[in-house]
Amino acid sequence: MSPEEIRTELENNRSLVYDRDGNFTDLYYYKGIPLPVVPTIPSVISTIQNFPLRDNDIFICAYPTAGTHWIWEATNMIVRGKAERIPRVKEEYMVDFIESEKFESLESPRVLNSHFYPSFLPEKLLKENKIIFVARNPKAVAVSYYRHTFGITETHYNGNFPSFFEMFMKGDVPTGDYFKYTKQWWSVIKDKPNALIVTYEDASEDFQKVVLTIAEFLDKKISDQLALEIADMCSFDKMKKEKKVVKEGLLQITFKENCSFYRSGKVSTWKEWLTVDQSERLDARIQSELIDQEIILNI
Repeated sequence: MSPEEIRTELENNRSLVYDRDGNFTDLYYYKGIPLPVVPTIPSVISTIQNFPLRDNDIFICAYPTAGTHWIWEATNMIVRGKAERIPRVKEEYMVDFIESEKFESLESPRVLNSHFYPSFLPEKLLKENKIIFVARNPKAVAVSYYRHTFGITETHYNGNFPSFFEMFMKGDVPTGDYFKYTKQWWSVIKDKPNALIVTYEDASEDFQKVVLTIAEFLDKKISDQLALEIADMCSFDKMKKEKKVVKEGLLQITFKENCSFYRSGKVSTWKEWLTVDQSERLDARIQSELIDQEIILNI
């Protein structure tokens, strides 16, 4: 389908999704999956199956707010062999929103990233390119995603967390249901030699160890000292301190006052937000939709 045909389909399947209090967010639906209303989405979807892949492209795939940025920064440092940030921002390497021809000028190895379902991506990528899938406890994701959605002006969402939580549980958010997304990715990458699964929780506990794990997966020999330096450069405090430097490169994103990409950086912040009932509801879904289906993640 051409970009114009896909744009028409998306507009025909565009919807304002309301929470229980009447607050809304604006979503496209494509193949039943909710997507953010971004002007470039039609052209991206129409061309992504022919994305100009390079053999050494690395893909970081994750549900929104699962830790993509954190792992992306570290992976760039690993492949370049130094604890220094590249002069570009993650959003410039995000295949979901950037037209494919704009990736041609990016220097190899390109560390690309996406929140797309695997069914949206080229089969060659899934079979041959290195993929790092980042998972995170859905309780933490729900809180972080709320703060992300509420904080960005372009989402138009002004609701409170309890109302957003119900939308999250129903999958009425960009990228849709967390559990459906995780299960689809698991089915594609489980036991595949070209795929590595890392978790936000493991990274929070020992980021140096995760850096070394990623380096081994990418066949990059780095010293323990360099891994430590990369972990330090990717610490929450240092990344937050440099937010003003990277903010200029963001893709049509503006934040409300006192809001930012960088929030607490802590694993257990969800305990300050979720009620016992909300926590138990997610526990039940983790059990039935992940653990009972032998999807074991250290989240």
